[in-house]
Amino acid sequence: MRQLVIIAVHVLISAVFAAISGLAAHKILMNSLSTARAEMLQSYIRVRADREQTLFDEARTLTEAAEAAFLRRLSRIEGEEIVDEFDALFPPFGDGTRRSHPDLFDGRALPGADYVFGIGSYLGDGEQMTIEERRRYMAGFHVVRVFGEAHLGEFSSLYYFTPDRRVVIFAPEREDRLAFYRYEAPADFNLQADEDPRLFSPETNPESLMQCTRLSRFVYTDGGERSATACRKPIRVDGELMGAFGTSIDMTEHLASSMEAPPAGGVNLVFDRDGNVIARGQTVQQARAFGIDPVEIMGLLRDDPRPRGVVGTPRSEFLVAFSRIAGPDWYFVSVSHLAEIKATATRWGWRLFFFIFVVSVVITSLRGLLRRTEMVRAFLEPPVAAPTTRRYTAAPARPDSGEEAPGPNGTKGVIDRPGPQGDA
Repeated sequence: MRQLVIIAVHVLISAVFAAISGLAAHKILMNSLSTARAEMLQSYIRVRADREQTLFDEARTLTEAAEAAFLRRLSRIEGEEIVDEFDALFPPFGDGTRRSHPDLFDGRALPGADYVFGIGSYLGDGEQMTIEERRRYMAGFHVVRVFGEAHLGEFSSLYYFTPDRRVVIFAPEREDRLAFYRYEAPADFNLQADEDPRLFSPETNPESLMQCTRLSRFVYTDGGERSATACRKPIRVDGELMGAFGTSIDMTEHLASSMEAPPAGGVNLVFDRDGNVIARGQTVQQARAFGIDPVEIMGLLRDDPRPRGVVGTPRSEFLVAFSRIAGPDWYFVSVSHLAEIKATATRWGWRLFFFIFVVSVVITSLRGLLRRTEMVRAFLEPPVAAPTTRRYTAAPARPDSGEEAPGPNGTKGVIDRPGPQGDA
């Protein structure tokens, strides 16, 4: 019975030691692998963020250059000199509006061996335009035709517009040939979009920065679905609104390419500024099976002031790498599941547990067996020296002293002396 208790204690100690080692190994490995995954996501999101931001940086460069060109031209245009040219380019349509001349889209020679094409225009209440308003639209017309043509390979359109229902557009590749603005729009057509107040208001856009609209989805005649956004930059001079330049960007292929090449064990998503998922690398059903909660992820992003970074979800199920896209105020997000890392750490934790447990039990068993061997026990347990005994002998007493000689234990004995010989 005593032997069984000893064996049980040794096994329990081995199990506890192995468990502690396995748990420590699991935690260390989990932290190491998670840190490595986070560093990988940092590098990944840095590269992808630059790629996603580039398109909108180019749009910002275009609208800022258009603004500078507009102000240069406006400062050189004399109102009285452009009245006839303005009437020729934007004749009255007969309903109180002015529309672009048909040749401006089909192609028309301009003075000085210049050429214009791809232009469509709608000028609400155009017959009541002041000289100053005509000056601005002449400057805007020349900017959109020159800059639009120069950047046609990058952007499919460039336009100048004002909040008073007026616009001039360069978009030669439009399948509809801008027919709506040139012919079909009613005289009371309202060009203002829902997001125009946010763009033009000094309260919501005090620095007159470029802003992009929410993603719009529409269906082409070929049945294919497309998505686009419009990026516009207002122009202010001494606080006075002079209009805005904008460009429409087809985001269909761009968003599709954003979903490609996600990080290992992850998926890419794009959120708009309202927290809606506008592009995902998985279907909604797959995302739910994967465990992705867009509301939870968007909550993490809004609480993080950084322009880019990596955060973990509260339940430590995912690592979320994100980058803010300036302009449309979107978020490019890469979500990496930690299930693979957890499985690896758990697997090696159990392996270490069993290894240490088995080794500890084997060593304990061998030690017990070896102690039973006489030769090994003699080696492990050297003999203990026996205590020494001291022996004493009685010292002879002097004949005349009469002292007793000490006995073996230090006691004194009596020394017999011969008595006197009596008379026989």
